[in-house]
Amino acid sequence: MKKFCRFLLSLTVIVLALNLTIPLVASAEMVKKVDNFIVFMDQSGSMAQAKAPAGHQKLDQAIEAVTLLDKVTPELGYNSSVALFAPYKMLSNPATYKNGSLTSAATGFTPPFNHMTPMGDGLADIGPVIGQLSGKTALILYTDGESNKGVDPVAEAKALYGKYGSNLCIHVVSYADVPVGQQTVDGIRALNGCNVIVEGKSLVTDAAMTQFAKDVLYEEKQPAPAVVKPAPKPTPAPVLVVVAKEVITFNLLFGFDKSAITDEMVPVLEQAKRILEEDSGVDFVVSGHTDSTGPEVYNQGLSERRAASVKNWLVSNGVSAKRLQTVGYGETRSKYDNSTREGRKLNRRVELQSK
Repeated sequence: MKKFCRFLLSLTVIVLALNLTIPLVASAEMVKKVDNFIVFMDQSGSMAQAKAPAGHQKLDQAIEAVTLLDKVTPELGYNSSVALFAPYKMLSNPATYKNGSLTSAATGFTPPFNHMTPMGDGLADIGPVIGQLSGKTALILYTDGESNKGVDPVAEAKALYGKYGSNLCIHVVSYADVPVGQQTVDGIRALNGCNVIVEGKSLVTDAAMTQFAKDVLYEEKQPAPAVVKPAPKPTPAPVLVVVAKEVITFNLLFGFDKSAITDEMVPVLEQAKRILEEDSGVDFVVSGHTDSTGPEVYNQGLSERRAASVKNWLVSNGVSAKRLQTVGYGETRSKYDNSTREGRKLNRRVELQSK
């Protein structure tokens, strides 16, 4: 018996589970906000022949801004076109946007000399182009706001909103440098809260233009977090648990309504066999137990069959049958909570107790 106790005191079972999860960072998805956009540039005298060094006129700045917009805009399938007013002219008809198409159109014209500014007429002329498009359209107006000929540009912009409603938004990239031009720009901006308010002089860096393009043309949507399903809990292996010095509990994880010995149970039974062999003069009672599922009478028989299965295995592996007595307790000696799945599993057990 001393050897048996020493063996029990030296028995240690350590189970270590390590689960490493490395999240994958998904990139943002670019989604277009509009279906079409029109670059609409003011080529009037105040934009192209104002007092400024060559290459630094307001129209030059507007062309540079369009070129930069072309650089940072992703190809997302919208239609694009480039047009002029003062006088009105289409430089490129609506077509699927490709990088470089804005630059090619915006740099390929020569503005007229000292031309008046029929800005309102230009807005009226662009109306039919907008009408041919389907979906949402952004009209990006590059102008200093000066209008000295034709109809009122604010009234014409208001008429466009009245005709196309929420399918149109007019964004003014302003180069206004006199009060009358600023008044026109402010008047158009005040017509609808959809517009992005920006000054041309602020759109000179990639970062600033990228933000403008995001505000007007597209957005970056972060993907929904991936639903990471927790790894299924591994089926716990059968274990041998010392309850007291002379009691050994086999948590053999019998399946529901099962009493047969499975391959997974063999390592634990071999441990029990070694314990019995340490003290060959000690006899044991093999007791079977069940959870509370099912009729009590049936569970009684099931517990007896479980105890008999363990005894038969031990006897077939060299333990004397005279040393083993079997008894079944059914569901009457539960040690764990039968209201939980885990508790019921642990109650489906077999114990060895020395006599």
